[in-house]
Amino acid sequence: MVMDDITKYRKCGWDFDGVLWRHENSHHFWDYILENPHQQEHFIITFRTGRLFDRLWFDLARTDCPLLPFHFRGTFGVPEEHYNNFVLGLVGGDEYMFWKGWQCRELGIEVLVDDATMEVWAGCSKYEIDYIHPDVLGFETAMRIARDGEVH
Repeated sequence: MVMDDITKYRKCGWDFDGVLWRHENSHHFWDYILENPHQQEHFIITFRTGRLFDRLWFDLARTDCPLLPFHFRGTFGVPEEHYNNFVLGLVGGDEYMFWKGWQCRELGIEVLVDDATMEVWAGCSKYEIDYIHPDVLGFETAMRIARDGEVH
């Protein structure tokens, strides 16, 4: 799968840890979102909660990321109750596995770029959200599309 697979969507969800932050190609994701060659709406959909959620922009800034909150239509973190129920093996913990798919559907997001396949696949499938792992995105095509406006 190449990056032009993502260009057909109007609304894209991006995971934070392992995609926008601390992925070997994070800087390519930043460039794509910053240039926004297809006038897409971008959202951050993360499993971060509490203080980790609150420090999201601080963590990005420490990596010299040029993205700012206004580059995204919103930033959404998993409800702490879903996270705690999942980690502690409590009733309702399975909601964690479906949360990202549900959140994408609620926001009209059509595709989720996320590295946590096991944690998001069920929700994306249930709510009919396309899923792309960040390791399979190709950037030569995306930058050519941004520059030339067409796929060759």
